[in-house]
Amino acid sequence: MSTKTTAVIADDHPVVLAGLAPYMARQGIDVMAIADSVNGLLSELRKHALLLPDIVITGYDYGGEIDGLRLIERLHRMYPKVKIVVFSGARPNGLVRQLLAKGADAFVAKSMDLQFVADACQAVLSGSKYIDPATESLLMAPTHLCEDRCDDRLSPREREVIRLLAQGYPLQEIARKFQRSVKTISVQKCSAMSKLGLRNEIELAIYLVKDRHAVIQS
Repeated sequence: MSTKTTAVIADDHPVVLAGLAPYMARQGIDVMAIADSVNGLLSELRKHALLLPDIVITGYDYGGEIDGLRLIERLHRMYPKVKIVVFSGARPNGLVRQLLAKGADAFVAKSMDLQFVADACQAVLSGSKYIDPATESLLMAPTHLCEDRCDDRLSPREREVIRLLAQGYPLQEIARKFQRSVKTISVQKCSAMSKLGLRNEIELAIYLVKDRHAVIQS
């Protein structure tokens, strides 16, 4: 991972900060600052307003200081270009989906090895969403999504749009690549989602995370 990647790490547990910050540094990430509270995190981001970090790695529960969902929503609104990796001890299905909907780019449970946080950082920097494998399995267990190769139902252009989305391309770049309008590409994306049984952007993100390698190679 490039040494130019920067991060601010926040968590209200000193043990987490003591382990995570040096680990991420060993992975080639420049840890600009650490914080043990929401106010501390926001203060550090204000200090670095002229040169924001690439990633914020944050816990979810700060002991009632602020609701975790509101924190993620606030971070995403204030710093839309900063990637948000949530490193949390709680991971009920509804929470993970809501965090992604509020602007989080990745979710890693604290029960997972720290390597998965590094994997999450690498994924979000490439434009992808990331959910750690164990949490992903929980999310997909009672799924209504197609279990067969349902992407075979897609037209060649729909399949290509989904493949590029899995690689992290935004709709605008896909539209330029195919010399089509963003509206046309959006319609093809929505059509593909319908055929795949995906009801919203969050389910699309989970699908792309789950089947990313198969989608890219199809």
